[in-house]
Amino acid sequence: MTLPASDQNSTVTAYQVGVFALVRQRDTYLIVRPRVPLLPGGLHGLPGLILGAPSGENLVESQLRRALLSQVGLAVAELRLVGSHAARGVQGGNGDARLNLIFGSEYCSGILNPQDSELLGAEWMNGADLFRAGVPEYLLAAVRELETSIAPATPPAPASTGRFPRLFGKQK
Repeated sequence: MTLPASDQNSTVTAYQVGVFALVRQRDTYLIVRPRVPLLPGGLHGLPGLILGAPSGENLVESQLRRALLSQVGLAVAELRLVGSHAARGVQGGNGDARLNLIFGSEYCSGILNPQDSELLGAEWMNGADLFRAGVPEYLLAAVRELETSIAPATPPAPASTGRFPRLFGKQK
């Protein structure tokens, strides 16, 4: 997904910035097969977009959330930067380089519904499946960072307050 021409800066850009979401649900990650790949590395990618707005407008998070909703129908929790990747050449050929930023988040709501106009498909894959599918190393590194920087989605065990006597086991 790219921003409409009316939203893009009219001057030639020396570089582009792409923003992508690595969405985790339990121990699986959302991987898409875009019609027009925005990330290097083959058939597998992440939902996201190339920013084409002037700098200084704090729009990264809102644009990425909008892209997730329009591309795959999902909403996510807090977005955290978990990876980046620099590449030569840009979408449309109007610049020299692109910096791709990968933001990790937990799945929040929605039903996976990949839009045919932008994606060939989308699926949830676990870490072993990602490796077997041959996803690029920068994406595997982002998965590792997400796993270490964002706590698992499982709720913590209730803490014992000591206000109630133990019902089972030895009493002290």
